[in-house]
Amino acid sequence: MAGVKATARESCCLAPGSRCGTRWEALRDWVCRTTGKGVQLVAFAGDTQGKAPFYAQPVGFDGRAFLVGDDHGCDTEKLLHEACHWLIAPRARRTRPNYGLGPGPGWRIVDDVVGDNEEVTVMLLERLLASHFSLADSAIARPDYNVVSRRNVDWDACEARAADTYRGLAATLAK
Repeated sequence: MAGVKATARESCCLAPGSRCGTRWEALRDWVCRTTGKGVQLVAFAGDTQGKAPFYAQPVGFDGRAFLVGDDHGCDTEKLLHEACHWLIAPRARRTRPNYGLGPGPGWRIVDDVVGDNEEVTVMLLERLLASHFSLADSAIARPDYNVVSRRNVDWDACEARAADTYRGLAATLAK
């Protein structure tokens, strides 16, 4: 992905002096085992901040691996968020960069209603999974922070889909 380079950096959650307290290694292992995808810690180069309404950097998923950027925020939260995107995305979009949601040119292949509901569902699933990896609720953004329009969101459907996905993952979390 343009503006991103792979590095051998250590997760901020494991850095000396970190008081993060999350279970980064357990999350990384669970993500790789559950999705069959790799995890790369990456650094930004140049102007890689996304534009409205997709404010995230053009990292996340390149079709092969989850890319965790070195920007502000917790690496555990960023990886959990990307794994939730993969789990929620339809199988046909799981091989596309950022699941067809953007931000790069030609990367957004869904309309705003689908994208907004998927983003909220991802955030709700992330909240359900967070405690398994000692990720504080305060480290997770509002479920609708990155949507085009809150009017697009069917909260009941998003909550039901997140809960169904979480129930389906229960056996994988026990390992």
